[in-house]
Amino acid sequence: MSGIQKLIIGNKEILSVDYSDCDENEMMSLASHLKELVLTENKSIRILSTFNHKNFITPKVMRHMENVTQLTNHLVDKMALTGLSSTKKIILKGYNLMFKREFKAFDTQEEAIAYLVKDL
Repeated sequence: MSGIQKLIIGNKEILSVDYSDCDENEMMSLASHLKELVLTENKSIRILSTFNHKNFITPKVMRHMENVTQLTNHLVDKMALTGLSSTKKIILKGYNLMFKREFKAFDTQEEAIAYLVKDL
């Protein structure tokens, strides 16, 4: 089920955005909503992004994600992603290089959350 929710684990707050089964427009809409939440909170945040085999990272989606990242990059402490195919992991590497980030891909949500709650 796609959407955004706030997770509280221990004393850590994580914004979880689930892009599963979203088409191009739905992915961009969720990313925009996430951007607004991050900017409204205006504090350091950790993000868990979930994808699946039905998501396609099109050039249009990438451009939108770039714009969102430029506006929120200073507030994102950590980002973990799950459900990425090999191709999407390669795209993530390029994204990290472009934005000088270390967003990490994990095979399971449990691994991703363990990473996100661990102190920097």
